[in-house]
Amino acid sequence: MKFFAVLFFVGLTSFADTDMHLIYVNGVAEKTVEPNMVLIHLESWAKAPTATAAQEQQALQFGKVKSSLEKFKIKKEDIQTQGFSVYPEYTYDQKAQLNKISGYRVSHSVLLTYRKTEDAGTLLDSLVTSKGEISGVNIQSVSWDYDKKAEVETATLGDAVKNARSKAEDLAKAADVIIKAVHKIQHTSYAPPVAQPMYERAAMKSMDAGVAAPTELSSGQIKVRVEVQMEFEI
Repeated sequence: MKFFAVLFFVGLTSFADTDMHLIYVNGVAEKTVEPNMVLIHLESWAKAPTATAAQEQQALQFGKVKSSLEKFKIKKEDIQTQGFSVYPEYTYDQKAQLNKISGYRVSHSVLLTYRKTEDAGTLLDSLVTSKGEISGVNIQSVSWDYDKKAEVETATLGDAVKNARSKAEDLAKAADVIIKAVHKIQHTSYAPPVAQPMYERAAMKSMDAGVAAPTELSSGQIKVRVEVQMEFEI
């Protein structure tokens, strides 16, 4: 019986709402900020005939990465391991017509947060050396972010509400009705990190000319967008 009583109550509430006259509007506001940190996804990897040897080689390679990070004074809390894997690699044996293990590859994926954006290119150059056959470092992605987005969203929220209110008043005036009250309001915000194109060390581009050009990165700007959905009773 309690089950049916609840359904009946919801039904009455829903029925009452249908007698309410509403105006539905969206309000949008944006603010632009300069990024104050760069997010770097990198992979330290190594290959060897055995898993143990590959792990040891990768540890040596990652030791070089850590030395670079210490040089740039990156804090421990800004270094986060995101993945670690050990898996076999295969070659196809034509004679036996089957795959055989040719060695092992160890991969250590790390997310770095670097807060001196103007030195990001120099940091990348220190991490990436010329590609080796048994170990190396790959830069998987670079993006820019801002660590005070929540404060910007709060400051922008009022502008979004004003925008929605203005739209509602224009609609009410055009329809010759009067707004009585705000019936419902909710909001969403969106500020994705600014992606950097696939990293390629500038020195590699000019290697033929024998010039080691430093990498230059452009951070651009981050847009913080706030949107509110409002219902006004008329």
